Amino acid sequence: MIGNGLDDVAFAGARRTGAASRDIEVVYLDSDATAREQIHEVLADHSAEMTVTSVATTDAALEAAASTAVTCLVLDPTGLGDIPAPLVSNDRYPVVLYTDATAPDSAATVFDDAETVVRKQGDGQPTFLAEKIVSVVSASADRTESALRDALSGIESRAEANEIAVLLADDGTVHWSSDSVSTFVDRLDDTRRVEGFYDAMATALPDTPGGRRQLQRLRDTPTEPVAVRVPGSDRDQYLLRHGHELPDAAGGLTLVLLRDITETARRDARMALLDLLVEQAQDGLYTLDERGVIDFCNESFAANLGYEPDELCGEHASTVLASGELSKGQATVETLLETPGQESTTADLTFCRKDGTEREVSINYTLIHDEAGNYSGLIGVARDITERCNREREYQEMTERLNLALEGAELGVWDWNPKTNDVTFDERWTGMLGYTTDELEPHYETWADLAHPDDLDRVEQALAELKSGETDLYQSEFRMRTKDGEWRWIRDIGKVFEWNDDGEAIRAVGIHQDITEERKRQDAIERQRDELATLNGVNMLIQDLIHALGGAATRHETAETVCERIVESDLCELAWIGERAGADDRLVPKTVAGDNSDVLDELIVSDGNDQVLCETALVTGAVQTIQDCGDPAEFKQCGAAAREEGFKSAAAIPLVQGNTVHGVLCVYADQPAAFGGRIADSFAVLGKMVGYTLAAVQNRQLLSDDTTLELTFESECPDIPLVSAANAYGCRIEVVESVDTEPTHLLYVSVDHGPPDAVSAHLCSHAEILGSRVVRADDANGIIELQVTETVQSLLLDVGARCRTVVADDGALSITVEASPDADSRAIRDAVSDRVPESTLTAKQECDRTDDILDVETDPRNHLTDRQKEVLRTAFLTGYYAWPRDTNAEQLAERLGIASPTLHQHLRRAQRNLIDAVFDMQ
Repeated sequence: MIGNGLDDVAFAGARRTGAASRDIEVVYLDSDATAREQIHEVLADHSAEMTVTSVATTDAALEAAASTAVTCLVLDPTGLGDIPAPLVSNDRYPVVLYTDATAPDSAATVFDDAETVVRKQGDGQPTFLAEKIVSVVSASADRTESALRDALSGIESRAEANEIAVLLADDGTVHWSSDSVSTFVDRLDDTRRVEGFYDAMATALPDTPGGRRQLQRLRDTPTEPVAVRVPGSDRDQYLLRHGHELPDAAGGLTLVLLRDITETARRDARMALLDLLVEQAQDGLYTLDERGVIDFCNESFAANLGYEPDELCGEHASTVLASGELSKGQATVETLLETPGQESTTADLTFCRKDGTEREVSINYTLIHDEAGNYSGLIGVARDITERCNREREYQEMTERLNLALEGAELGVWDWNPKTNDVTFDERWTGMLGYTTDELEPHYETWADLAHPDDLDRVEQALAELKSGETDLYQSEFRMRTKDGEWRWIRDIGKVFEWNDDGEAIRAVGIHQDITEERKRQDAIERQRDELATLNGVNMLIQDLIHALGGAATRHETAETVCERIVESDLCELAWIGERAGADDRLVPKTVAGDNSDVLDELIVSDGNDQVLCETALVTGAVQTIQDCGDPAEFKQCGAAAREEGFKSAAAIPLVQGNTVHGVLCVYADQPAAFGGRIADSFAVLGKMVGYTLAAVQNRQLLSDDTTLELTFESECPDIPLVSAANAYGCRIEVVESVDTEPTHLLYVSVDHGPPDAVSAHLCSHAEILGSRVVRADDANGIIELQVTETVQSLLLDVGARCRTVVADDGALSITVEASPDADSRAIRDAVSDRVPESTLTAKQECDRTDDILDVETDPRNHLTDRQKEVLRTAFLTGYYAWPRDTNAEQLAERLGIASPTLHQHLRRAQRNLIDAVFDMQ
């Protein structure tokens, strides 16, 4: 039976007789350096084929044994300590002790495992050691060959006719076979010798997933029984592989026995089919002959159709098939006949019961062939699927309704296996984020990568609770990134529907809903609610400040009250008021309230390219707000300092009186968007109120202080109307009085040494003079009334100053301004420059008050209303009280923009109040 002799075996190490004369690898282990050097030289000189590696430690010996093909280990255990068992106890190489030690002096196991012992002492011992090594290695090779011969002789005694034996190395190399593998295995070229067993099997097996799995099993489990199917031209061949590992002494080979079990497999297949029919006897069983006549059916098949078995046997299949179904069944049989190798298939047919009702039946067809291989009928296994079909139709209808509902509600569906983390996303789920189903991997990590990092931990914790069973229903709202990079808010709801036997969740289903717009509406409502609450607080603050500012006596006291009340209201964390100061007009904080005052320098710093918040408010005169201090694009230079202090939003409110900005109020809050919309409008009102208060305080100080600040401004600009007229006629023009008549002003000027009529006409030629008329005049003097849009006097009142004199003479206009000592000089200079081009400050000094100002108790003018004062002053200046009158009542009423009856009413009431006050004081 064994076709190849042992002489044909070609593998390294199978025959080791005489191997020592060709190649011997020796590892010599000795702690004595002198001995190592001596022995290394003797062994190397003894034979050119002997290679020696000398080491001093057991670790080095282990490393050498692992990295080289060692054929003999020589060692002296003296001084080595514990010797590892793997070093001396293995079948790879023999061990020779070269020592004077005895067994009790060292580890006894070393002596037990040693092949022989050579004593160190004595002449000629090194040479004797070399000869001993050659002898031991040769004996080891002889034992290997003997063990291999014993194994092969055992194979011959048990081999069978349908079996082949093959000796394989670990890599599948064929070292010996009892017959030609190529002849034994179909689909192999029997003219070629098989040298690689697994390569040959890869050629024989089909290149399909199943064939590749069979080949992998052959490789991975060389000693386990494995059945493989080798496709053939006529029929498939079935082989059963058994493997046996041979002793290490036989070269570490594997004995493989291949048995042809093709006939057994076919018989087993038929028996399995019969067993299947028996197992499924609860289903309907029947057979048809080649004509389609029922020659057998079981009780279940007949009963399902309302018959007895003997009523159906002998009847044609068309008897129990619904109209049109016979051709469908015949087409199925024809398909099987035209498909070699396929002997069974399944088809769904409609059967007609004896009572006329119809049933849906699933039929598994298996063809029957006679001994000649001709078609002789079929076996049918019938299962009533009527209820299943009904459920499928209901399920389909329900699915369609559900899809319509999901589409209407714009809901996406996910199906997740928490154990494998596989997830199925439907088209609506992926479409919410701008993807198609093909663009997203069906895995949990896909979802996790799209979720917002700030929300992920919270949502994964909720999913973990669902997965562990801590909660029955998972609900969460979080943000997800769309394909375009935007963030959308998602409401996610899910539930576990299936658990395995170990209590692990293996299926959870849920829905996704885009709630971005809903969140926007909700956020807007919350912002509106917060804004209303803040607005209410701001309005209460303003009311509180109205009462508190009434008693403020100085600018500093006013600013201090405002900042402290704002911080005390808990609306803001920091409040400060800044004003222009110094030659460079830099913004300087004058009053601060709050715990963060030490960061003011960083909050108002500017690099000269971008104005910070407070600077912009001063320049524009409008409220400036920052809704998000974390946005560098919005809150440039002072953003970093604001964020470090925990500020979330800020506002700069100009303190405005008329056209004058007295300073800026800056406030900072620890809530985002704290100064939006109506709140900013309320703070704008607060800024105007504070600006008005600052001007009023300065005006009160101006009237009550014993000393005043006097500033003189001059301009030689010839385009100034008063300068132009004075130069044209060589006269002196001085402003006598101004009256605010809203929306314009009346300005009364005296003309000395010049023609009033000509001067009036000259002044009226200037665009800024709306109207001009001579009120009183003689040959070289007179009073002229001018109607203008704005006056220096009105602007100075807004900054807490008053104009003492305005004179145009000798080609220049000179303006003397009086203010309180702590007045804002820069604001006064701006007010003058706004009306008088090319003006410069020529003098600034503090003076003792020279005029006698009546106090509230003694000044009768305090008994007049502002409107009454305006009417009386205008009447006096226009010569209404002169005789004969320079201005009549109709002209005076026209100048004041009121009707004559209204004029007379104001005059009568003003005169009565003034006379009453005079006589009351007397």
